[in-house]
Amino acid sequence: MPKSKNHSLEVSKNTFGKLVRAYREQRGWTQERLAAKWGYTREYVSQIESGSRKLDRIDQVIRLADILEIPYERLEAIGKSIPHQKIIAEKLQEADDVLLQAILEPAQTTVKLSWLVWYGNNDTSVIDNLTRITTKLEDAITNRRGILLKPALELLAYCHEMQGKIAFDKLNYTAANGHFHEMHQLGEELKNPDIIALAMLHQGDILRRKGRYELAIRCLKAAIPYADAGSLSTRGLLWQILARTYAEYGYKPLFLEAIDNAQEAATNLQPGLDATSNQFNLVDVIQERAQGHTLLWEPEKAIEIYKESERLKPFRPMRDLGVLTILKAQAFSYTGAVDEGVKYALKGLELARGYESKRHISRVQRMYDRLSVTSLASHQSLKDLNEALRQR
Repeated sequence: MPKSKNHSLEVSKNTFGKLVRAYREQRGWTQERLAAKWGYTREYVSQIESGSRKLDRIDQVIRLADILEIPYERLEAIGKSIPHQKIIAEKLQEADDVLLQAILEPAQTTVKLSWLVWYGNNDTSVIDNLTRITTKLEDAITNRRGILLKPALELLAYCHEMQGKIAFDKLNYTAANGHFHEMHQLGEELKNPDIIALAMLHQGDILRRKGRYELAIRCLKAAIPYADAGSLSTRGLLWQILARTYAEYGYKPLFLEAIDNAQEAATNLQPGLDATSNQFNLVDVIQERAQGHTLLWEPEKAIEIYKESERLKPFRPMRDLGVLTILKAQAFSYTGAVDEGVKYALKGLELARGYESKRHISRVQRMYDRLSVTSLASHQSLKDLNEALRQR
């Protein structure tokens, strides 16, 4: 009795294995990488490629061919035809797209605005929402494919960015680095210069915060080609963080060059969601310039620049007000006006504790540490600040 046409799933197993191997190598993938994308072990992939094991299930063949982007015509040419394969593939892809669309539509705005919501009122539910969205996206991306795969990967990258920024504000550098590393890998997979540059500048900022200035500068400079190929807000933010690093390290000429580049970008930037979520704007760049002069022991210049910042943005949410108050505390203290500086520092400390920012509290601590090794160490106001910092 002749076999039905379904026997084509069993024939030419060696030819099919060679086809799988050829398409895998064409992409520069190892067997481990293909196995991870397919959801099976490396040994299983090896057995398929060697022909020592066959695929009996249609969905397995469809999934493997889809991952490697093997044309169905090539499968048919080697006797690996699949009954109604195009219909099945279209149905699977349609189901994938519906699933991902259900996740992407409400998540797009949520992710982009999540940092601003958290930044504005310290709403911890934002963290739970980001974690939930990330889990759903990772599950959908791991197990399914479709035309929405690319935007899903992009959204996942920005989920990791927002979670990384929140972890950074809590001084949890390990968690922050983990999120930015995932973001960087997703950017590489997508070949998206904005995502790659943002991941690298965040990683560089962590290195700066940990006092590893030379490594931070190398990391940030390595991100410049990607930033140049990306958006204006990403490029400007990179120069702003590079300026911050140069100022802390004492490189005045390089600081001035970097902050000029950042201010030029901010001046030419059109308002938008990306620029807002990146917190890149002219007022913040002006404040960065002022802070740089403070760190370079030119606090008088900083105080004059802060006047311009306040003129441009007279009304501020609590966290923005906390930042400006702490920055002014540093500037006044470094001029020798310790009483005035500590007054601002105590107010900034109170605000930072109110919105629970360990990073901003640490700025006050660093200001005290810097002043405590100068001739101002014995000043009574500094002693009062030290006492306030010790309180929890």
